[in-house]
Amino acid sequence: MCTRTPRTNAQGGLFYTAYALFMRWDFMRKFNIDEQVAINFFSSVENGYHPNPYHNSMHGADVLHVMHFILQSGGLKDTAQLNDEDCLACLIAGMIHDFDHPGLNNNYHVKVQSYLATLYNDRSILENHHCAEVFDLMKNPHYNILASLPETKVRDMRETIIEMVLSTDMGLHAKIFGTWKRRIGQDHDLHKRKDDQRLALSMAIKMSDISNCGRPEFLYLKWGAKLNEEFFLQGDNERNRGDPMSPFMDRFQPSVAKSQIAFMNYIVIPMFESISEYLPQMHFSVDHCESNKSYWASNDDSL
Repeated sequence: MCTRTPRTNAQGGLFYTAYALFMRWDFMRKFNIDEQVAINFFSSVENGYHPNPYHNSMHGADVLHVMHFILQSGGLKDTAQLNDEDCLACLIAGMIHDFDHPGLNNNYHVKVQSYLATLYNDRSILENHHCAEVFDLMKNPHYNILASLPETKVRDMRETIIEMVLSTDMGLHAKIFGTWKRRIGQDHDLHKRKDDQRLALSMAIKMSDISNCGRPEFLYLKWGAKLNEEFFLQGDNERNRGDPMSPFMDRFQPSVAKSQIAFMNYIVIPMFESISEYLPQMHFSVDHCESNKSYWASNDDSL
């Protein structure tokens, strides 16, 4: 499936973040990962991201770093009693979660019935593609960072990575978040079952993926501007095709304030609050969300 010719010359933010975190977690030694293979893999993953305004390799590096933060400073590793394989799977999922993202969302692919929409039957199109491309890449021994692990552990890690990446499909948010709320409503002993641990990991990568709302205002606004520009580019594409414009993607009728307030009210804040019940160290993100939401009260672009 992976038709591109892998290259090893892309060394930017994602490459260095991945290399630094693998060294910090001592994964090279723990899993007997050949350093050159790791370099090849990190470089090729970086190279596989497109130069989109938002869904680019810097976003991949960002989500990877936030995953690391939630695992350690956020307390997920200890609270969920994750082993080294779980943590390695987390970092891989973070770095690859938007690999080969074309800058056009799932709804667009369904609307135009693109090749990817047909291939994945309109279900989690991009998320399936991200995983499939990377695992296809790893069939080449020059990029297989899991080569030294027993087959049983590779299968287990592959399942964890796929479940995490697929959970970033916002079309599945209500289902996944509902499952999460019901589970932690029973107790917080998620460490006792693998399925519960994976649910916690899925929530962690979902939080990482939309973590911009939970940061200080100056960072939130910078990331938000990049995302809005990518949305507007999709809107331009739809306009040029003569298709109906997707919500919030018309640069000539901006409604960033309205979309952001709704997104934080109905998606981000409820999810961050729920995660913070399980990981109290992450509650600061809720406070930032509330502060960032208030920004739009005096900066309404739809007036």
